[in-house]
Amino acid sequence: MSKKRYDDILLISDLDGTLIPRYEGISEENLQALNAFTAAGGAFAVATGRTPEAALPYLDGITVNTPSIFFNGAMLKDIAANQVLETRTLEEDLWRTFAARILYQFPRACVEVYTAEQCNIISPKENDDPRLEDEFYNVSHTTLRAVEDETWLKFFICDAPINLSFIERLAKELGIDQCSTSFYSEANYLEFVPPGTGKGTMAEILHALPAYAKRRVISCGDYENDVGLLRMADIGIAPEDASADAKAAADRIGPPCREPLVPWILREVL
Repeated sequence: MSKKRYDDILLISDLDGTLIPRYEGISEENLQALNAFTAAGGAFAVATGRTPEAALPYLDGITVNTPSIFFNGAMLKDIAANQVLETRTLEEDLWRTFAARILYQFPRACVEVYTAEQCNIISPKENDDPRLEDEFYNVSHTTLRAVEDETWLKFFICDAPINLSFIERLAKELGIDQCSTSFYSEANYLEFVPPGTGKGTMAEILHALPAYAKRRVISCGDYENDVGLLRMADIGIAPEDASADAKAAADRIGPPCREPLVPWILREVL
């Protein structure tokens, strides 16, 4: 009996809360299943809010044979070739005003400006998101003035949810909502990326590349920032413990994140 082939499948998956439990590593079961998938002709990409540098350690030992999505859709990069294929940037001068207002009005917020090279934290060090201590981000503690002239790919605020709701109002007041796409990637993480940007939008660009255009898309994600990715796929899959928004956008509900997702996909979906 011939082994199953996946030459017609493009699998795009979120990392945190989908392939890997938060603050942990990928399971051996997921690793082996992903490598079996690519060895049998499957195309595998990740779609994450992380920078490439912060994602790579979690992908050690995994064949990522397809350009992947970073910064929640602001970058498409072939990590095997170390080649950036697409970027989206925050262009308006309003961002500097918005950042300055947040720093003044929300003194306990962790405020991060992402450039292609690193995560620039422009808030006081004592406000740092605890996740950064055990992560692989290339972090620089700096000032707003020092990054004013840099090219911004993503603007990120970590604060109490009630404060983030006020920041959303401030964004509307300043017109930031007219020159960005915003979403929550956690209850206390509010992110802004360029207008029309998202994992789903960049996944459409990836799928349109000649090497992948004829493949069926299977996507996986667990939170609000994955909704577009789940909807653009032929089959969108959310873990059982995903957010309500993600599960509503999905076609199938898989096992909870702590149970290996990829073996389930190969067994139950493909």
